Amino acid sequence: MILPSIFSPVSLSEDADSPSGWWVVGGAHALTAVTFGSAYAFSAVFPGLSEEFAASRGEIALVFSISALVFYSLGAIAGPLADRWSSRAVIATGLVAMIIGYVGASQAQSLASLYIWYGAGVGVGIGLSYVPAVGAVQSWFILKRSRASGIATAGIGLGTLLLPFTTGRLVSGLGWRGCFIALAVVIAAIGLPAAMLVRRRQDNSIPSELRSSDRPSPFTVWRDGRFSLFYIMLLLVSFCTFIPYVHIVPAAHDMGLSLESGTILIALIGVGNIFGRFVLAGLGDRIGSLRLLTILTFAVAGSFVLWSAANGMAMMVLFALLFGASYGGCVGLYPAVAANLFGTRHIGTILGYLYTAVGVAALLGPTMAGLVFDKTGSYLGPILFSAAAAVVAGFLTLWLRQKW
Repeated sequence: MILPSIFSPVSLSEDADSPSGWWVVGGAHALTAVTFGSAYAFSAVFPGLSEEFAASRGEIALVFSISALVFYSLGAIAGPLADRWSSRAVIATGLVAMIIGYVGASQAQSLASLYIWYGAGVGVGIGLSYVPAVGAVQSWFILKRSRASGIATAGIGLGTLLLPFTTGRLVSGLGWRGCFIALAVVIAAIGLPAAMLVRRRQDNSIPSELRSSDRPSPFTVWRDGRFSLFYIMLLLVSFCTFIPYVHIVPAAHDMGLSLESGTILIALIGVGNIFGRFVLAGLGDRIGSLRLLTILTFAVAGSFVLWSAANGMAMMVLFALLFGASYGGCVGLYPAVAANLFGTRHIGTILGYLYTAVGVAALLGPTMAGLVFDKTGSYLGPILFSAAAAVVAGFLTLWLRQKW
């Protein structure tokens, strides 16, 4: 078989992929489900937080944006730690921080306190778990790397399908404080056991011809033009992709839809995510991971065009499914593309560096969308800007293909 990348082709036997790696994929899948699923449940408690603290949408969106900035930026630290020490130890530390953050946030009496407990706790939790988990997955696979990466990150789709919708159903009885406690319990009951399954493949178990000694080191990768293009592309496409997770419930309410309808839309994003990661990302092993990433990035732009024209539940359902599938496929492909470009020896570090772009975008996107709404009473401006940003990201991905 042939290595599915643009690097010098080498014949590969089936031992290029280790069956043991699927246990790691399963652990990463469960981890991403409970961590990101709980974080994306934020939209379901958005109205309750706004009412409790008499705060604007921009101020409430900042709670999530701070956590997103922390969890993606912290990958630059978590990745090197996982490369040097134990992935599962780094992940478990993050999950404990996340549990403490949710418990602390449930007791918050001010918006500033919520910024600290939720922003730091949830941010540190995902920041110390995501990059080490997906980085560990890359080390176990060559032939089926896109598929394995897609399945591992498909947990985000499953979590987005289940936890926001469940939280939306429970919030009327438990309140947002009780929902935060419930999410802490979910992290402890599912996340901590899942962390024990995650570990990196040892170099001595990797076929010698596949060891990435000739790939860029984490100290030189910043000077690699492909890395710069990848970074800017991630920054642009990520700017828009966090806006629906934070604002789709209040946006649906502005259309006259119920809270339950808004949380159903989040669940449908999760359905699309699962399809994108399980099915679409796996196609990268056949047609090329970067070629597929280009197609899906343009599809993200198309989904926001749909949102801009939406005037009811039917159009919003189409948006949610298309956005979920296209962005889900993109997220499933990012680690595989990075591993194919830069090798797996320092993959945790490299992914950590790359995901700082997502952190910056996650801070700016939802917060700016909220502030624009506060000024104009409409989300149309941020939605159209998001579509344009995704189009530019798509063209940058085309350029990256030429440089691969």
